[in-house]
Amino acid sequence: MEINSVITGDLVKSRKIKDVDIATVIDSLKNTFNEINLHLLGGKGIFEIFRGDSFQGLIPNPESALLVAIIIRAHLRTYEPSTGNTGRNKTEKTLRAAYSDARIGIGIGSIRYDAERITESQGEAFQKSGQVFDLITRENERLAIGTPWEETDRELAVECKLADALICRWTASTSEAMYHHLLYGKNQKELAAQLKISQPGVHNRLVKYGNVNSIHAFINRYHDLMIKAK
Repeated sequence: MEINSVITGDLVKSRKIKDVDIATVIDSLKNTFNEINLHLLGGKGIFEIFRGDSFQGLIPNPESALLVAIIIRAHLRTYEPSTGNTGRNKTEKTLRAAYSDARIGIGIGSIRYDAERITESQGEAFQKSGQVFDLITRENERLAIGTPWEETDRELAVECKLADALICRWTASTSEAMYHHLLYGKNQKELAAQLKISQPGVHNRLVKYGNVNSIHAFINRYHDLMIKAK
């Protein structure tokens, strides 16, 4: 059986994104898909946005699906609301890090890609992705993985909850550093030059606030599980 992966996601609290910002957020999401396809997937990924704030992606190499999902969330979390007289109070300002984010369910399994659009396609990977996406929507979580293997599902369920707790704490500045590090492999020196901050500042964003070592440990464990399954 050929194993593929599908991601199903939507923007979190998209109705709270201001009208002046929503087009920019969606354009940013499209650009993220293009960058991921170019730098990680060799142009073989297929992404589609539907219903305005929902998306689906077919990722032929399932070992990359988790990294793709985390990069999508990291880039969305870099976005901050437009400035101006918005009437935001102090309580609202503390929520700014969550202004833009996504729920993402990853499904692993076989596919039948017969339809013209991936959102109309069928197969185990699509079913698993939809099932775990519905689950995290009901439980107010933002990351889950469904596979054909029960033991693997049990392990990944715990790891997803822990990783999600870390990602939900990323500020816009932390997310920016994590995005460029995870997608482009930039080291601390390169990020310091790009972001125009000190190297200790980059270290804080990646290690202290981003928990990058824990994120890498999860990505590597997931990668190993998928390689063994193939």
